[in-house]
Amino acid sequence: MVSNLAARGIQLQTLNKYASLEAQRARFLEHGFKTGQAAADIDFIWEHWIDEEEKDRVASLEMLDEMEEWRLLAQHYCISWGWRDGDDAAAFNGWLALQAQPGK
Repeated sequence: MVSNLAARGIQLQTLNKYASLEAQRARFLEHGFKTGQAAADIDFIWEHWIDEEEKDRVASLEMLDEMEEWRLLAQHYCISWGWRDGDDAAAFNGWLALQAQPGK
């Protein structure tokens, strides 16, 4: 994946430094995001956050020929979130309900 992107002139500047979900979580902690920091890769989000009806809809689009291909791609990207303690922490209550991916 990295060489494929590099061939197109795309360099992921922090890939080596934050190459895992655990490294992403640690980065948030280092920067003071102690309350709600978490992370999940796109494969985990697809499996745990997306309902079956939406998965069926997307499958009908025939985006990829094989699910293994999709899973491999989806495991290379993550969503990470967090916030610092503060008066507006209640604004993030919805994020607390989301299932984060266990250590990986």
